[in-house]
Amino acid sequence: MLAATRQALAEERLPALMRWSFASEGTAYWLGYVEGRLAKRLDDTEKARRLLAEGVAPALLRRYDVLAETLPLPDRRREPSAVATLMKALHPGPIFRSQDWMLAEVGGPARGLAQILAGQRWVRSLDAEAKWHEVTVHLGEMLVSLTEELRDRLPHLSGFLGEACHAFGVQVGRGVKWSFDLPDDVESAIEVLRMGEYIFRVNPQHESGKRPDGSGYLEGNACPWFPRPGWGGMHCGIFGRFQDGCASVFGLDYRLKTTIPRHGGDVCRVELRPIPPARLARRRS
Repeated sequence: MLAATRQALAEERLPALMRWSFASEGTAYWLGYVEGRLAKRLDDTEKARRLLAEGVAPALLRRYDVLAETLPLPDRRREPSAVATLMKALHPGPIFRSQDWMLAEVGGPARGLAQILAGQRWVRSLDAEAKWHEVTVHLGEMLVSLTEELRDRLPHLSGFLGEACHAFGVQVGRGVKWSFDLPDDVESAIEVLRMGEYIFRVNPQHESGKRPDGSGYLEGNACPWFPRPGWGGMHCGIFGRFQDGCASVFGLDYRLKTTIPRHGGDVCRVELRPIPPARLARRRS
């Protein structure tokens, strides 16, 4: 099963239902990880959850309003639970359900069979492919919303989010490396980086390569987030830290060389270079 999944990821032919599920649960897993790091920083889980719920609320409201243009959604001002009901229909998996606190500022988690059925009815016209396209947008819009809403309330916010993304990338990278028994080389790193990009519709047109010195590169035509209102080079850098964490598991530094928001054009490019042995030993000690 693992070998088949790895091959399907490498060939980018996962069924839409799996892509939707992976993107949805990955988004919830990421936010839950950030919540754990923030709770530790503040020494207060409830405060961390409240801040993050307030931070992502504008993104969830915006996505509701966008979808209301094409789906039979009620006026959210008259039905306070509507946003949460829709989000639970778009994110039905167990990890998202375990992060119900994120919905506190948009009417609270959807409860009961009636709300569940209502949400399913609202999104009935969307197939798995369309749901995948929608939920991949949520991750980036949440990041934009967090940086806009919390920048005056949490000192060094972008640094904190970058560090959290890096640590999360290390955790994910280690898990994938162990699951697929991957060697420490640039080919493995590129394979793992492309898994995440594929799931979140990053660089759908791409190319990569390796060099004799153990370095490599990966470039493509960007992501579903950079056209979003408020997205900028800072956000590329924050999510780039996740990729850097993944690459570090394979003994490589990940460096953003070109991003569309910062440099223009239509290509984003990263370089992968071996971490010097002394620095690598310190990281792994």
